[in-house]
Amino acid sequence: MSGDSRNCGDFVMPAIAAKVKAENDAFYWHLGDFRWMSQPDEDMLAMLPAGTSLSQGDYQQRAWDDFLTHQMASFSGTPVFLGRGNHESVPKMTRDGYIAKFSLFLDRPEIAEQRKKDGADAAPLGPWFHWVKDGVDFISMDNSTHDEFTEAQMRWLRAVLDHDLAPNSGIRTILMGAHEALPHSTGSEHAMDDWELGERSGELVYTWLYDAQAAGKHVYIIGSHSHYFSPDVFNTPYWKMRSNTVVPGLIVGTSGAHRNALPKNARNGAKAFVYGFAQGTVHPDGTIDFALQELTESDLVKAKWANAPIDAIHECFIHNGDAASGK
Repeated sequence: MSGDSRNCGDFVMPAIAAKVKAENDAFYWHLGDFRWMSQPDEDMLAMLPAGTSLSQGDYQQRAWDDFLTHQMASFSGTPVFLGRGNHESVPKMTRDGYIAKFSLFLDRPEIAEQRKKDGADAAPLGPWFHWVKDGVDFISMDNSTHDEFTEAQMRWLRAVLDHDLAPNSGIRTILMGAHEALPHSTGSEHAMDDWELGERSGELVYTWLYDAQAAGKHVYIIGSHSHYFSPDVFNTPYWKMRSNTVVPGLIVGTSGAHRNALPKNARNGAKAFVYGFAQGTVHPDGTIDFALQELTESDLVKAKWANAPIDAIHECFIHNGDAASGK
């Protein structure tokens, strides 16, 4: 899992795909922000013929196709699940346009099969969904816009969790992924804390997931949005005042976007100015261990597209960030 592949993702995502395939991982889950959308991405411009210029309209018309061609195509045969990020809603990009463009990903066989099983409680085809594999319920939420979490999405999530908590559900583990971290994490400077409904609905989602953990499920919450890797993100005074334990959580926005400095309260193991993804290993008891799979510049060069200039890859690896430092 990782998110935020704007700016330099056309160079980074092929290297992520190469590692995912080499290690025979079960799937890759992208947590949103595919392209910058507010202006052309540096990687995309670098691969255009010399002297090519793009208007904003031309760029936005090409951007999602560029994501499919230079990022998703790299996975060729490995299942990929897509979450929606805030840059997927930059005007003039719309929710309906997102669903239409990425319908093949939003209606993957695993998701379509789960919708049938959910019956009347199923989510419509769109940016929130879930699928179950080997006793793990993978839940993809949409908090890309400030009208989320909507009542409709919350009712759907409540139904999913009620099923997971029912006797004999077969669910041992719940893993929720969403673009922006739930409120009051170590990454609260750039998360659902930024708007009133986000804070209120996000607090409730965290509480529901904590309750599921207290009921005996293994629960994990993964986000991106902030462009660094940070573990143990809910180990904060806010949540520790409310319970003896916290829900394990990660922020992993390391797929190519302009890299951010770490917040001062980041926990041990956090890293800034890196590219890579979080690899989760599910154990027989349902627990999941996560490890950062960090990429080198050599990884990017080995996996590059034929028309990707080496100097542009170097620029993305050396710069493309607030500062070349981190824990």
